[in-house]
Amino acid sequence: MKLKLIKFLDLSIEYSIYGFILCIPASIALVGTFACIAVVLFLIKQALSPDFSSVRSNKTLFLILLIFFIFMALSLFNSGPLIGKSLKALFIKWGRFFFVLWMILDTFRDIKRIVKAASVIVFSSTLVGLSVFSQKFLGFEFLCHKPLNGDIVTGPYPNQNGLAAYLTGVIPIVLCFSLWQWKRIWVKIGFLLITTMLMLSSLWTLCRGGWIGLTAGLILVIFLINYSRLPKKIFWTLFSASYIFCVPLIAIGLFFLKKDEQRVILYRGAWKMITEHPFLGKGLGTFMDYCAQYTGHPWACYVHNCFLQIWAESGIFSLLSFLLFNGYVFYKSIKVIMRAPASLNSFLLIGFNAGLLGFLVHSFFDTQLYSFQAVFLYLVVLGLTVALSSKLGTPEKTRLVNDRRLI
Repeated sequence: MKLKLIKFLDLSIEYSIYGFILCIPASIALVGTFACIAVVLFLIKQALSPDFSSVRSNKTLFLILLIFFIFMALSLFNSGPLIGKSLKALFIKWGRFFFVLWMILDTFRDIKRIVKAASVIVFSSTLVGLSVFSQKFLGFEFLCHKPLNGDIVTGPYPNQNGLAAYLTGVIPIVLCFSLWQWKRIWVKIGFLLITTMLMLSSLWTLCRGGWIGLTAGLILVIFLINYSRLPKKIFWTLFSASYIFCVPLIAIGLFFLKKDEQRVILYRGAWKMITEHPFLGKGLGTFMDYCAQYTGHPWACYVHNCFLQIWAESGIFSLLSFLLFNGYVFYKSIKVIMRAPASLNSFLLIGFNAGLLGFLVHSFFDTQLYSFQAVFLYLVVLGLTVALSSKLGTPEKTRLVNDRRLI
């Protein structure tokens, strides 16, 4: 009876995760509902049958995450009268990182489940692309009934930046599906058409940060897929040159040739806050409260640079540990990609990495890590990246034994 209940809970958690993946572009309420159901069921399952193997197998990653939380918690010493808001940000906004990541790693130990999750992402993104086209050419958006705002499309999102963030994260995943050598040509053509539709949707957002993030992700896709075809010295030379020169030049061209005065003011305000409290920050979740004080304008805005905001609110050590956390994921997964033979699974892992990179690059110019919908996309892609790289990096014999344990 207990075993049947655990299997039922496991299946319910899996489909609850599919539920919030599907709803990420369309409904904050449904994302929150499905995520809460999944987390509650996961905690019940852990109470009935404690299993920390997914944490132990990724202990370095969770250790870095713990360090990140410790430094964020230390920033509360500077929160002053806003301590209540800082505690809420620590345990609710950032606290979900641990539980959602643990839940995804525990649930998606099977490659078939990971591929199903990626398929849900593709299906959801296809609906978003179709809604953008209907908004662009018919004047209405059928998912959330958003009207067309001039020439700028928003899809089911309140603004074009939210849509661009979503597309930046999912386009590389769909692209890698389309680049695989499918036996049936109509499957490949279908994925290519979806990719083209999403690329045009990203173009129509007119979101410069999204374009830069997407460019960074697409460069990663091109190089990792062609890694085995190039001599290593040439590969690393071209790869380094692309990120050292190309992406910064694009950023300069898009942002400094077309000056965005409000963002510059916000960046300067964040820097003033950083210079006052460089090590522990001004207090987690407090930037909007101090925004007017440091910018000299009556705004209550995010910095529009997630990394500057992390530094301003919780200090340099929080920022460094967050960068180390993401860097470790890239290091481990790209290492697996370079050793694994070409397969649909390795292509999918490339897509996850590129989507994650694009999302983080876009976060340098916007507020993705502080957006409820966008941060769940980040956590899903991050969790699936770690889960798939762990699976592909496991020797075949060990993998078969672990798969039998799940049956």
